[in-house]
Amino acid sequence: MPSRNLSREFDDSRAANWSIFYLLMSLAFVGWLLFDIWIDAHTLARLLGYDLTKLQTPLFHLEAYTVIGGAIGGTINGMRSALLYYGSFNRRYIWKYITAPWMGSALAIIGFALLRSTVAIFGGSTPAVDANTPEFLANFGIGALAGYGAKDVFIWLDSQVSKLFAVKKDTPDVIGQPASMAVEQIQAQDLAIDTVEITEVESVEDDGRVLAQSPKPGEPIESGQAVALEVGSKSNGKEPAGKKKAERK
Repeated sequence: MPSRNLSREFDDSRAANWSIFYLLMSLAFVGWLLFDIWIDAHTLARLLGYDLTKLQTPLFHLEAYTVIGGAIGGTINGMRSALLYYGSFNRRYIWKYITAPWMGSALAIIGFALLRSTVAIFGGSTPAVDANTPEFLANFGIGALAGYGAKDVFIWLDSQVSKLFAVKKDTPDVIGQPASMAVEQIQAQDLAIDTVEITEVESVEDDGRVLAQSPKPGEPIESGQAVALEVGSKSNGKEPAGKKKAERK
């Protein structure tokens, strides 16, 4: 058992060293690539036989600086994480560090496309790209931040997807059901409980049951939205026995 633990620690340490070395080489490569594009050398494109005239445009430089910035940001974040957890590094997370530069680049270009297209979608006009403006530096910085803060970018992208592709559903009909069952049914459909208003009733049959709801049954509602309930009670406005007032989540 001790020898197995020593072997595992050795493998984890070796994985940590390889991860840091890989990230250092990635940083060196993207740094060289940044300089290569900045001087319009385009060495890689030249070796691959691409037409360089199409690469000497302001828009290409803008996109290239954004992608390279994302790669640098992702690489720096990966190096920071690897050094922070070096003493307790686990080799099963090595793919996190391998994909860090690539993920940073992908997030940067996605953010670049969304931010520029949003202006046009909402009636604006995309600003013209000028080779003599600091927009290159600004996009490089945005790309670097997107790569470095990949976790926060993912959260932002999730919220944009929810807004853009929100699917409306019919509000469930819980009128007449016991309050506890109504709450469970609403939450089961990925909806929240807003407030539960207690209304005094005379009928024993209405005690503890839902009298009204908002939105009304069948009205369109999006996932995550809240439903307000009105529950009957024969206890002079107090909550029905065995039930706690639901709070909005």
